Amino acid sequence: MKKLFVLLFLVVSFAAMAQDTIVLQSVEVSDYAIRRNQAETAMERKMDTALLKRLNTITMSQLLIQHSPVFIKTYGPGGVATASFRGTTASHTLVLWNGFQLNAPTLGQVDFSTIPVFMTEQVALKWGSGTSANSGGLGGVINIENTQHFGEGLILDLKQTYGSFNSFGSYITAGYSWASHLLRVKAYRTSSDNDFEYNNIGVIPHQVMKQKNGEFVDYGLMPEYQWRFRNSLITIVSWNQWSDRNCPQIMPNVNNSSTKEYTENGYSRNFISYKTYWQTGKIEIKSAYFYEKQHYFLESYTDIGTPVTKINSINDANVFHQIIDLNQDVYKSWKLNAKVQWDHEQVSSNNYDGIKDRDIMSFYAAMTGKLLKPLDLRLTLRNDLVDWVSAGFFPTATLSYSCIFVKGLKINVGYSHNYRNPSLNDLYWNPGGNPDLRPENGKTVDGNLAFLKKIGRFSLESQVGAYYSEVKDWIQWVPTTYRYWVPENVATVIAYGSEVHLKLNYNIYHCKFTVSGNYVYSHTTDESGQQLIYIPWHHANAFAEARWKMLYLNYTMEYSGERKTSMNANEFYGFRLLPYTLHHVAIGAQVRRFNVEFKINNLTDVDYMAVLWRAMPGRSFEISLNYKL
Repeated sequence: MKKLFVLLFLVVSFAAMAQDTIVLQSVEVSDYAIRRNQAETAMERKMDTALLKRLNTITMSQLLIQHSPVFIKTYGPGGVATASFRGTTASHTLVLWNGFQLNAPTLGQVDFSTIPVFMTEQVALKWGSGTSANSGGLGGVINIENTQHFGEGLILDLKQTYGSFNSFGSYITAGYSWASHLLRVKAYRTSSDNDFEYNNIGVIPHQVMKQKNGEFVDYGLMPEYQWRFRNSLITIVSWNQWSDRNCPQIMPNVNNSSTKEYTENGYSRNFISYKTYWQTGKIEIKSAYFYEKQHYFLESYTDIGTPVTKINSINDANVFHQIIDLNQDVYKSWKLNAKVQWDHEQVSSNNYDGIKDRDIMSFYAAMTGKLLKPLDLRLTLRNDLVDWVSAGFFPTATLSYSCIFVKGLKINVGYSHNYRNPSLNDLYWNPGGNPDLRPENGKTVDGNLAFLKKIGRFSLESQVGAYYSEVKDWIQWVPTTYRYWVPENVATVIAYGSEVHLKLNYNIYHCKFTVSGNYVYSHTTDESGQQLIYIPWHHANAFAEARWKMLYLNYTMEYSGERKTSMNANEFYGFRLLPYTLHHVAIGAQVRRFNVEFKINNLTDVDYMAVLWRAMPGRSFEISLNYKL
């Protein structure tokens, strides 16, 4: 399969070079004017679409680490990567794909290392009252969407990457865009031996070792079809992916050669939607079926062959989604958004006592409009029925004031009330599941100052905000005297902090300069007053790029502050992960329809750990070649 992808890429590339074509310099379209005038950006930020196109050979975890305020806890290349939004845990970050929830009903979270940026065109972050349309996003919501354009003719986009540790990536987008029809297929394959060298501080004496048993392969296929007629649109999409990943030993156990550990996962996410418009509104009816298979295997023996551990966990999840979403202009500036959603979750697992399922019916309504010319108000109310029992009413409110004295300045304040159902693992895992768990109940107050300004060739986008949230009935797995763990509603957790976002653009003649960055301070404690594990007090990232005609040079920085790995107040220093800063640089050029890029990751060869006793790669290299028709 890998050779087929590479061969196809080379054949089409050389054929394209032979064509007698004239290629104009690429043009990037800014969405500055749109963002400046839209009214619903108070608790939402959309990532730059031009950035997504340039970085679509990386995973969603890498994108969020380097270009968003979301903290990602990563086990390294090929390992699990989960999100911590505003000091909460992975299960408190809701992930939506075209409006459908991606959080697995088993674990209640998403592995962002399995989501390639290549499979999406838009990524938006929501927080506070911006999460009101769905339950579960106590920390925030990450919304990824697919968008298409009609009337563009033949679609052909090929990418090939090769990097350190024998890492390959092949990406193909092909299709045709008629005036009223669009047919497109995306396919990709990535693999790596993942055998980098690292400094093992988990053994005595410390040694430089090469990671073993870390190889992985991921591949996926996404066909899409759209039909536009009159004032209506029909969309059909099928997102299919598979991954086979070996799990390397943690640092202290690298000499244990009698352990075998791997994961095999696959899923198929399919939806069909019908959307129709009229002069004052639109309605969308969509239906989806998601299937996900999770297989985790662990087997270890003593030196004399006595079995120590054997786990063979197989989970099959089937989820059905039905959504009706209405948007209607009501009176002057006032708009109504109403949504009814039904989700049916069903899981078959050898870790459960039989097949488990759950039904969630949600009713949601939002009213948005102007109280005064510079003052916008958004009110929402949601009621959920979980297995036909009401979970309660959950209101939110957002007030946005466009300052009349300082042009471009907007002040936003919001209140939100949300909740999260326990995952099916929390309820039914055997042994340890607790069917008496109560949903987590969270309330948040937040606010920010947003400033947009454009002067000639210079534009500025900045945002400074703060938040305070309280989550009652926080679910945590705790040890018991029976040598297994049980989830319990153990505490009330308080999270507060601040966020800063900045983006600068300057254009002059054939040159374009961009600088952007995010900084987040998070303070999250339970009733003991201790910072929760793996949540840094500080994390930040920065990005700078210079472009001249067809050439570009960019620099990326990511910083993670100190993190705790134990709730013991008198913890040994070894259970604290030291802060680290990583630097990455890339240089590229566009020649005709080709784009070539060379990238150096971890430029200064920093030795660090993102998760306790998990090895991370030092300096590495990658080269990529892209052909786009």
